Amino acid sequence: MDFHFTSNLAADLGRVPYQLSLDLQHRLVSSVKADQVKGVLLFLDHDPVYTIGRKADPNNYPGLNPVKTERGGDVTYHGPGQLVVYPVLRIDTGSGIDVRRYVNTIERIVINALHRFGYSATVGEEPGIWVSFPGASSKVASIGMAIDHGISYHGVAINISPEVLQGFAQIRPCGLSPAVMGFVDISRGDLVKALLDGFAENFGRFQWKSREEMLEIAGLANQIF
Repeated sequence: MDFHFTSNLAADLGRVPYQLSLDLQHRLVSSVKADQVKGVLLFLDHDPVYTIGRKADPNNYPGLNPVKTERGGDVTYHGPGQLVVYPVLRIDTGSGIDVRRYVNTIERIVINALHRFGYSATVGEEPGIWVSFPGASSKVASIGMAIDHGISYHGVAINISPEVLQGFAQIRPCGLSPAVMGFVDISRGDLVKALLDGFAENFGRFQWKSREEMLEIAGLANQIF
């Protein structure tokens, strides 16, 4: 079926196998390239998985066999207790691609969303989003992007439950001690809404789609997960 959407689309897909999420993003990047879809914002989470970016250091994940990806950054963990956001958006404005500006925009969207729930969130000296807690500052969100012909994919993972922290214990996430990882106590639904508002302010209105509709748009309607 040939789809053509002139507005951005968004969906919460629930739990998605990591490899399927890569296939889904690649297909949606192609749809944005072909101007079938203006842009897409995916909210989801994964079963436990370790992934690495283009500049990963094997010393940071000894004894593990992580999934290699096209994103930037080092090793990270995805699992239950985390909200993952994959923006598939055209960031080439016609006058060039400013990747740093785009990443800064994503950082600001996440920080503003966390501020809405009373968290003092900032960008620290180390990559990611950090929150000040009594006596310490913890990294609560990791960012890793890829750009394909001016279209972004991959994105940001936000820790929203202590459950996710145990997954970082076997690695040095982005070269850091796993002890720096923390979480914010925000319900998934509330955080999705706050982030959606932030993306809409920066990239225009998003039309909400069901999981089934989004999979059909990406040509994956028969996938069961």
